[in-house]
Amino acid sequence: MNEHDLDRLLRQALSPAQVPSKALNQTTIDRIKERKTMSTSNHKRFLSVALAAALILALSLTAFASWRLLSARDAAEKATGNTALAAAFESEDAVAINKSIDSGDYHFTLHGIVTGEGLSDFASSADYLQSDRTYAVFSIARQDGSAMPSSQDENYGDPPFFVSPLIKGQKPWQVNIASMNGGYQEIVSDGVLYRLIECDGIEMFADRGLYLCVSTSSFYDTNAFDYDESSGEVRANPSYNGACALFDLPLDVSKADPEKADAYLDALLSPPEEPEPESQSDADWEAELANGTVIPGSEKEVTYDELGMAHYSFDGAEVAIDPSMLFAEGQTGPSEFPHEFENDGKRIAVQFSRDENGVITAKSILLS
Repeated sequence: MNEHDLDRLLRQALSPAQVPSKALNQTTIDRIKERKTMSTSNHKRFLSVALAAALILALSLTAFASWRLLSARDAAEKATGNTALAAAFESEDAVAINKSIDSGDYHFTLHGIVTGEGLSDFASSADYLQSDRTYAVFSIARQDGSAMPSSQDENYGDPPFFVSPLIKGQKPWQVNIASMNGGYQEIVSDGVLYRLIECDGIEMFADRGLYLCVSTSSFYDTNAFDYDESSGEVRANPSYNGACALFDLPLDVSKADPEKADAYLDALLSPPEEPEPESQSDADWEAELANGTVIPGSEKEVTYDELGMAHYSFDGAEVAIDPSMLFAEGQTGPSEFPHEFENDGKRIAVQFSRDENGVITAKSILLS
């Protein structure tokens, strides 16, 4: 048997005994086509789902989900419980902004701003406290979606955030929320920190240009923002070692009051008057301080900024002051000039003291 015979025998052995009919062949071909069509349809459906998921992921990475955030009204009401103030954020005088800026690890959003009278119970010992006050709702969220620490968390306040209006043409380290009789209240809701700030009304400066700044600092940080002395403009510093952002405040220019604005700045920036000799009221004030109760945890050493201003903050109270205004040269012990404010209907005084080493501390005293 040669090679050709062996090949012929193998072909016969491996050949099918029966050959399928043409009808069977056509049925098989039709089923193959049907499966191919179904496979293509399923593949297209899978691609559509995958593309939609990719689009959602891309949006979540490039922009914080705004639907998670409370409205200015809801945030104000949650933070203060003041329904009149909350409703003011939806009044004709309110300005809805809802602008966001990402910086560092954070997503900052300025929700809205409003100026009005009698909307809060804030009180200050300042002689030039205005009857009209400006309020703004601001939120801070982490870009990675993790929750901001609540007030019960040991990491609450770390890092700190300084949020303040600024006026174009005014040195921002001199004119900000601390010097404009300001304060704030805040809450954490669904992992987002909401802060309601308030200060003397700023609508009178509407024709000059206004900003709202935020930085990861306790007070205004000259490293976070660049101030142009010639133009008066402020810009966020992209090289800042932290998070910072600057928002324009689009207030109605027609509400500007140049004369009132100049008078306000004159009072704010004028040097303090010499203290008058002690009177009976002064003695009563000292007695009231002596009979007050120091709030636990409020006593701490002040910090200083680059301009030498002493800063103290506790439970929403913030004071920034030149130490030379508190103490005479070489003076030690408590200062004669405490700062009084009101919180939740309670009168509180911040008292500064300096020891023999020049270390200045401050404490919050609950007055009777």
